[in-house]
Amino acid sequence: MTDIPFRKILGLNQQTYQCLKLALSLNLRRQIFIAVCDDLTLRDRLAAQLLAELANPSPTALNRAAETGGQRYPRLVTLDLSLSDPNPIVQVAQWLSQSPPPKTGNRRAPMPAFQFVGIEHLTRQSAAVQRLFLTHLQGIERSLPVLESSLLLWMPRPWFRSMPQSAPEFWRCRTGVFEFVGDPTPLPAASIPQPRTRPQEAIAATAAQAAQASPQKTVPAIAKTNGLPQSQATESESLWDALDRDLAKLDQANAAAPPVSRAKAPQPGPGDRPANSNGTGTAPHQLVTSPAAPTGRNQSPGATPSARPAQTAPTVPPRVAPPAQPPAAKTQPPAATPAPRQPVKSDAAVDQPAQARPPQVQTGSKPSQQLVVTTSTPKQGKLAESQARIQVPPGASEAVQPLPLLQQIELLHQQQAPPAVLANAYRTLGNLYRDRIEQGDASPQNLMIAIQAYEQVLLCLDETSNQWADILNDLGNLYWMLSRSPLSPDQALPYLQQGIQAYQLALTKVDPQAQPQTFPMIQNNLGAAYADLARYQEPAENLQRSVQAYQQALRYRKADVEPLRYASTQNNLGTTYWNLAQHQQPKVNLKQAIAAYSEALRYYNPKQEPLNYAMIQNNLGTAYWNLAQQEQPKDWLGLALGAYRMALKYRTLEVAPAAFAATQNNLGTAYWHMANHMKDDAEARLDYLEQAIAAYKATLIAAEKLAKSSQPIPLNFDLNATHNNLGLAHYQIASDPHVSAEAPARSNHLEASLHHHLQALQGWQQKPEFSQTALSCLLQTIRAFYNQFGIQGQNLALSKVPGHLLPQILPQL
Repeated sequence: MTDIPFRKILGLNQQTYQCLKLALSLNLRRQIFIAVCDDLTLRDRLAAQLLAELANPSPTALNRAAETGGQRYPRLVTLDLSLSDPNPIVQVAQWLSQSPPPKTGNRRAPMPAFQFVGIEHLTRQSAAVQRLFLTHLQGIERSLPVLESSLLLWMPRPWFRSMPQSAPEFWRCRTGVFEFVGDPTPLPAASIPQPRTRPQEAIAATAAQAAQASPQKTVPAIAKTNGLPQSQATESESLWDALDRDLAKLDQANAAAPPVSRAKAPQPGPGDRPANSNGTGTAPHQLVTSPAAPTGRNQSPGATPSARPAQTAPTVPPRVAPPAQPPAAKTQPPAATPAPRQPVKSDAAVDQPAQARPPQVQTGSKPSQQLVVTTSTPKQGKLAESQARIQVPPGASEAVQPLPLLQQIELLHQQQAPPAVLANAYRTLGNLYRDRIEQGDASPQNLMIAIQAYEQVLLCLDETSNQWADILNDLGNLYWMLSRSPLSPDQALPYLQQGIQAYQLALTKVDPQAQPQTFPMIQNNLGAAYADLARYQEPAENLQRSVQAYQQALRYRKADVEPLRYASTQNNLGTTYWNLAQHQQPKVNLKQAIAAYSEALRYYNPKQEPLNYAMIQNNLGTAYWNLAQQEQPKDWLGLALGAYRMALKYRTLEVAPAAFAATQNNLGTAYWHMANHMKDDAEARLDYLEQAIAAYKATLIAAEKLAKSSQPIPLNFDLNATHNNLGLAHYQIASDPHVSAEAPARSNHLEASLHHHLQALQGWQQKPEFSQTALSCLLQTIRAFYNQFGIQGQNLALSKVPGHLLPQILPQL
């Protein structure tokens, strides 16, 4: 062993090296270290010094027993990063499967740590390979529960600096960073390193990742077969023919099944279910329509489109004063009563139109999201050297079905099949899982498997292949859907960013003139993704990017060629303008939203597309309601009422109860606001308040029906806000001196007001800011009892208040 002179590691480098050596010598599990060094000569010396000092420690009883041929089981292993499949976890699993730790009795030798070199060579690889490496880094955190080793990644400074943005999940799970000083080493023209001696590839390569759902059981991503089935084992040359035959059978089976998404009228997204066949509704208090979910890719011109246009339509009612500000009576409301400026806002419902809610798509508030991917025969490109492993987690549904295909893919790699065959095999595997996703099984496992399969397709495609745009669009769709899975925002954001990167790269592969359907489809999807991104960062800037993407889509998505997709994109554009109005230039952006919604309505026939038509009417009503808060309130509120009433002609309680509830709630809020603008017309004010009460009651009836159904459909608005607003409407009628009503009628209104405020107060127990609003309204109603009916009226009111609230209420009367 030749020691590296420490004069080469001076000053900070010497201190850093000692710290790195100490960190590795602790032999802790699940540690992720990053070593930053631009000087490749220095890097190689440091890596060799670590290997020399840590690989063979002082003998112990276990190590002596593990000696084979004079060599001890190492504590540190150096691996060159594979440029065909840059997946550190897979390479670790391959090494360990070939050289498992030896056992002495019941004790097993400690797992070695692994240091990876060669990341700098990725700089000369294609963008697809670089993205694949970043994707694998993102997955390292999910592999930590089953990772028994520590990892040390040597990387140059440019790659290191990109980590926080390009691989945030990996960056978050790092244990330590060790930076060495040195001059950058230019890469030679031919920079692919010769692989270091390592165990041959093991088929259980991805066990570490795939087994995270059940650590005790390792499931190989691509199972290795001992041989071909009897019919295939005789001639290895027939393997590709056999695969083509199997793929043809799979394609026939898929063709026999009814297509999940045919080109029919856009279906309302899971968000705004008014148009859904299941009758889910849109949130009343919110203009609930998020930008069209990324749609699947369109087929070539002239072909039947295979992707449903995503449609988003806000379903936002006029804002009922947020729980923090429910409509307050105009007649000397108590100081504590919130001003009736905005619709009710709560965690359950944010009063905004098409606001897409990543991480999770919720019924009643989102645009339609359809992932539609079509298959076509890939052109032959350069042979992919990737020995990629598609990881099929133990929990993946019906994971047995793709097993023969996985086995054949493995054998194709062993036989060095042509890239066209590999691409077709991986794409078929991706399509298999995509079909499951389209049929409703959009589990994170299925999404990740489809993503990995399509990324392998990219590795098999030539840079000039005309399929890049389609595959990248599919990847963008899958990442977009993954970002809307039930994940925390920290987990969802990286997936959303990867989806946007895929769409952007896809656009560089498309000629808008030559592919007039593909280009607007990708732009439409990009617009939806940017609208989602606005919920995480830079809202105004990302919404503007969303607007630009939708506008680009509309340049090529013509109404006379694709009327429904054109209308869907207009609807999405309107929703994005609505959201942008909440951040800047409300009048300008709301009028743009109204124009886009109105344009979309021109292409929906209410007889053929009743629920989609109603969805956009609901969105239009919400935009009118918002504009009424800025100018000409009576005029815009009148238009809002008309739009909501038109929507309710098709959003009925029987057909779409959740959507019916949403629009009725919006309608009630619009009536309430209109009543407050009728200061000089007591009769009209009373009429509007009664209409508001009727609409709110209809909302509660629909909600009760939904709650009692065998499969309850969730509402995407806060029902407690509906109760509170209904209580305010009753209070205003009872306390308005210009309303001629008998004492019993006023008492009935006050009792109804008291009841609904108590309902809201009970529902908001865990939300102090909202419960305080309901309590203020409750006190206001009890004072009205006293003012109109004296101490006897107050006692009547207090008799209806739960005893545990009296200590809180009595001191304030």
